[in-house]
Amino acid sequence: MTDEAKKWYEAAAEQGDLYAMLRLSNKNDLCTVLEECTGKNSEEWRAHAVKVARERADKGDTEAMIVLFTAKQGLEWLERAAESGDSYAQQLLASAYKRGQGWFLIPGSREKAIEKWFKASAEGGYPPGMYLYANYLYEHNGSKEDVGRWLKKTAESGHIEALGGYALNIAHLPDSYGFPLDLVKAYGFTYLISNLKGGATSPEEARLNLPEIAKKMQPKEIELGISFAKEWEKTHPPLSYFDPIYGY
Repeated sequence: MTDEAKKWYEAAAEQGDLYAMLRLSNKNDLCTVLEECTGKNSEEWRAHAVKVARERADKGDTEAMIVLFTAKQGLEWLERAAESGDSYAQQLLASAYKRGQGWFLIPGSREKAIEKWFKASAEGGYPPGMYLYANYLYEHNGSKEDVGRWLKKTAESGHIEALGGYALNIAHLPDSYGFPLDLVKAYGFTYLISNLKGGATSPEEARLNLPEIAKKMQPKEIELGISFAKEWEKTHPPLSYFDPIYGY
């Protein structure tokens, strides 16, 4: 962390951003690493974050409920946020149950809850929820049509990993879900990912996959794929890994 980062976290926290408060309160983050924070120390930021979050949560603010869960104030806050229809909270809750959090007395009820909340998050339009629901269906022998449908919806939302997987499937490298062959789109999607900056693995993999898709194509089709990519980019959400706002 740098002094510049600290400056903007503090500016955000002073204006009420709960996640910035949590970052300033983390023992492994700014205040401790830099050994200084103007104003509140890390313990004071944590107490302030919890206080403000409780006030907002009592008024129905689901983000504040998620922050309280993140600040280790209890799983019930995440359950409240999920029950209130927050699709991010629903994905977090399904993942928490999958990790073994929460109590379930009736055999099989944990698995039902995991599926319920992944599905709710997916149907709420949250891309990581869609992606994890598709994975859940795949792992639990869901129909290939359902898995493919959610993979496609997730890809169309701009989820980089889903888009890369969808591109390979419509290029039939291989096709696991019965998609029609569409080399132009497959090349276009892979081309988009290959041009991303930032050093993550997906662009590297896409650059390796491009020649494999191109082997099946004529030069004119490759040109069409690049044109398709540029037009698609204008009308769809930006590509994203959907990293959590707080966490790693």
